[in-house]
Amino acid sequence: MFGVLFESKDLVSSSFEVATIATLSIAALTFLSLTWTATLWRLTVALSGIALLASGLSYLEATEVWLTGKQMTAAHRYVGWFVVHPVQVAAIFFFALTVDKLPVGIFWRMLVASILMVLARFLGDGTYFEPTLGVLISMAFWLYILGEMYFGRISDNIAKSSRPVQRGYFWIRLIMTIGWAIYPILHFVDVIIGVGHTSSIVVLYTLADLLNLIAISAIVVGVAGKES
Repeated sequence: MFGVLFESKDLVSSSFEVATIATLSIAALTFLSLTWTATLWRLTVALSGIALLASGLSYLEATEVWLTGKQMTAAHRYVGWFVVHPVQVAAIFFFALTVDKLPVGIFWRMLVASILMVLARFLGDGTYFEPTLGVLISMAFWLYILGEMYFGRISDNIAKSSRPVQRGYFWIRLIMTIGWAIYPILHFVDVIIGVGHTSSIVVLYTLADLLNLIAISAIVVGVAGKES
């Protein structure tokens, strides 16, 4: 990707370069913050850094593919999402675990739901079954994760926490509600309506990844720093 010429009007290349550098830079900062983070928060912070690192490496490959042929499919994104989204969900669980104990079953249910959420869209995108069914199944698992975050034991734990933890969790949950909604919407436009993986769709996916990754990781690091 480095040293390859592209023009300013090539928004996809620009967005990929920004996403690569931003995610890897914030990942480095996140891992660096482990040096001043309390032991209780280190796993949550480390998981946030791993999600950023995985996304950055995924975008590094995506940039190479785009600059080679000026084409992109959603398949390259799923490689990253299969790692990033489950890791983010795990980070949320351990975020709440810093307050009080939680049943381990919640962790496994949310982790499996996050994997199936991505898998359903992937299978629909690959026409292994009806794409509409894929996005509906994906949304069902996403709503399950939100249900755990809004109405489950995780929410009960956060209610007992300090103000910085409650405020941080509020924004994380809001991002996962609004920010994650972008994925099924774009999948619907891309696959079900049949617009295709156009440059505008690619850029919107990239912006969604940047919001959902960087904002959540920054919140985690900020809260962990205040609680340390």
